[in-house]
Amino acid sequence: MTLVAYQLSIMDITAHLISVELHFTPQGTEPVQLSLPAWIPGSYMVRDFAKHLHSIEAFDANGALTLQQLDKQSWLLQHNLQELRLRYKVYAFDLSVRGCYLDDQLAILNPAALCLEVKGLETSAVTLTVAAPEFLDWQVATGLTRASTTEPLQCGLYHADNYQQLIDTPLMLGKLDLAVFDVCGVPHYLALAGHEQLDLERFKTDLQRICLQQQQLFGALPTDLSQYWFLCWVTDAGYGGLEHHNSTLLMLTHQDLPNAQRPDESTAEYQNLLGLCSHEYFHTWWVKRAKPSLFLPYKLVSEQYTSQLWLYEGFTSYYDDLALVRCGLLTQEQYFAALEKTINRVQLSPSEQVQSVADSSFNAWTKYYKQDENAVNAVVSYYTKGSLIALCLDALLRSNGKSLDALMLLAWRSYGEPVTGSTEQQFIQLCSDYAGKEIAEELYGWVNEASSLPLTQLLPHLGVTTGVRQQEHSKDLSGSKGSIYQVRAFGAAFSASVEGLKITNVPIGSVAYKAGLMAQDILIAINAVKATEQNFWRQLNQSPIGSVVTLHVFRKQRLVQLSMPIESSAETLTYLRLVDPSKVACWIGSTQA
Repeated sequence: MTLVAYQLSIMDITAHLISVELHFTPQGTEPVQLSLPAWIPGSYMVRDFAKHLHSIEAFDANGALTLQQLDKQSWLLQHNLQELRLRYKVYAFDLSVRGCYLDDQLAILNPAALCLEVKGLETSAVTLTVAAPEFLDWQVATGLTRASTTEPLQCGLYHADNYQQLIDTPLMLGKLDLAVFDVCGVPHYLALAGHEQLDLERFKTDLQRICLQQQQLFGALPTDLSQYWFLCWVTDAGYGGLEHHNSTLLMLTHQDLPNAQRPDESTAEYQNLLGLCSHEYFHTWWVKRAKPSLFLPYKLVSEQYTSQLWLYEGFTSYYDDLALVRCGLLTQEQYFAALEKTINRVQLSPSEQVQSVADSSFNAWTKYYKQDENAVNAVVSYYTKGSLIALCLDALLRSNGKSLDALMLLAWRSYGEPVTGSTEQQFIQLCSDYAGKEIAEELYGWVNEASSLPLTQLLPHLGVTTGVRQQEHSKDLSGSKGSIYQVRAFGAAFSASVEGLKITNVPIGSVAYKAGLMAQDILIAINAVKATEQNFWRQLNQSPIGSVVTLHVFRKQRLVQLSMPIESSAETLTYLRLVDPSKVACWIGSTQA
């Protein structure tokens, strides 16, 4: 018998309001505590979803009941031990995959940001009724179980086994395009809302290839996976994804989609979208089932700390593009170019020598997810450097006749199915058992030390070597061919505007740092010439090595003059060279050990 029932209604599109009703019968005489999660699994920052909740009231057959707010996200409800009803409103205008959004085109509903938890009934079965919006011919896409299997996209009644499953299953409402494909007997759904036109058949076919490749690595789909949904929210601007138990919610732009009029075109934007889909689907095994034991269960009232995000997010980031090249959706050259960008984003940032990926994982709540202009100097990404640790480990294992593929399969079988979770040292020990103590100790050092990775020494085991050249500008992150001229160093990143060049970050030790440039400065002139993006680089590269140029900047409305030395850019940009095609083929050609 269902003990907890929710109903979601589109209340006011213009005001972006969702109406929520909650029905349940208290199981004891004590007052009932109700709370809304502070964060959503997979996105490690406190979101305070309850700030969007208002007008909460409760009733039973006798009338209104007393609600006392305990803190920013919790309420205490006095009751008469009979069936009761709560009603409240949620403001839905979060343009992200983590909350709720509503306009006249679609609705994105994350139950974690909508549905109050009833303490004491967390494990009870749940129903969710999605009321059909008035005057709107909207459909519903979600991984929740439908009461009616004959009308899979209709509004109506849905089921979840418990509250945790409910809040891990987003819903997308709107006029949808739907494609269905099969992976090992399990139906997979591709649903899109907000788009104009696309090559749906190509997108579906490419996704199927990715999914088949990912399941090959783990040997099979998770045994409890009976359906999977790719929920694609197409916007004018925005990008990202969030993994869920049997679905993923993806935000993308119109430019990211494949063009039906150009069936042979493979744009960088579409490649990035496929990489995002690959990343989130990999999480079906690696995060949604195999996960830190500290997340069993999730405790969503406050932060839950783990130093393992380098393993779960970083290794996923390694396998997302690797799956694309393995199933033929990226060429070897495209894969190497993407890998070069990852390498250089890590190596060119001073933060690699400041923070370890274990520390970055633990402090994701306040550092990685709340980056400021100093992040380049202080915050290493457990995504990007974690993926390079996976690359180094794969190379080291293959030099010893083993592979990361085989180790991942062992890890999945050890604590992914059944779901037992991993401790801080469990993966290191598993690596030791599989490949030996020395390799495990190398891995431990890469994870816990703030230092460079031995890519130059290890990549030849994968059939490639590294070269270096000058970086021409901050967006130059890949390719072996640089300028034939001596490039001048600068280091700072900026964004161009009509006012000038706004400095966004200044790496410590860079020429810009030596000149005294600061983040938020507006660079308006170099050697008395207006600073546009084109003029700046021309003036810089035409200045003799050893000379000094004059910079004029606005700093908080003050005009400041600075002197910047002209130095030759060091050869710090890494590129890859193929030296052993057979090793490369073994590495990126299959998932076999």
